[in-house]
Amino acid sequence: MRIMTRNNPCQVILIPGADSLTFEEDQAEAVRRDIPVRELTLPPFSGHPIDDRQAHFNAVADIVAQAVDDIRNAEPDARIAAIGRNNGGGQLAWAATRGFTLNAIVLVGAIPEISRYRRESSAPSARKFRASLKSEVAYTRIDGMRPLDIVASSEQWLKTPCLLQFGRSDPHIDETASEAAEALAKRFRVEWLDDDHAMVSPTALAQRWGFIELMVNSA
Repeated sequence: MRIMTRNNPCQVILIPGADSLTFEEDQAEAVRRDIPVRELTLPPFSGHPIDDRQAHFNAVADIVAQAVDDIRNAEPDARIAAIGRNNGGGQLAWAATRGFTLNAIVLVGAIPEISRYRRESSAPSARKFRASLKSEVAYTRIDGMRPLDIVASSEQWLKTPCLLQFGRSDPHIDETASEAAEALAKRFRVEWLDDDHAMVSPTALAQRWGFIELMVNSA
C-alpha cells in the first residue's frame, strides 16, 4: 500500500532517543513502503538531572513543532505521523501537548511513567540517575518530573491515534511501568511484543508502520 497520494501527501517525523540506537531499520521500512521521513537531530541533555529536564523537553518540543510547521508550510494538506523512540517517545509525547495536529503517534519502547521509573526502578539507568542526585532532598523532588510522564502529558493532546509498543525483554520496561501501561491501554493501542529495548523485530516494525498507514489513510 502506498501512503502517499497526489492529494494527501504524508511524512513521518522520527524522534530519536538518548542512546546510540539509530532509526536504520525504520528508515529501511519507510523506503520499502515509499513513505518519506524526516529524522530530527536533537540537542544533548545537560544540566541538573531534575531542574533542567523540562527545559530540555521544551527545547526538543520546539524542534518537533518546527518540523510540523515546515511540513505544513510546504504541503498544507499533508498528513503527518511521528515516531518517538525510547526517551524520544517521552519527548514526543511532551511536544504533542503544544496542540499541533498529528494523524498518528507511535511511541516505541518509551517508559510511560519516567518519574516513577527514576524513583523506584532497580534498572541500571535508574540507579545511575539516583546516584547523580546530591542529597535526599533532591531524591524527594523526582516527583516534580511527573508532568513529563507520558501517562500525564498525553492527557493534554488533541485527540490523536496513538500506538505504544513495549518489549517484554526490555530492561527499562519493568514493574514500574505496569500501572501506567494499563492506564494508557484504556485510551490508546498498546502492544507487548517479544522484543528488547531496540524494538526492531520484523513484527514490531510491521505493526507500527502498518498502524501509521491505517491511521493516515483513514484520516
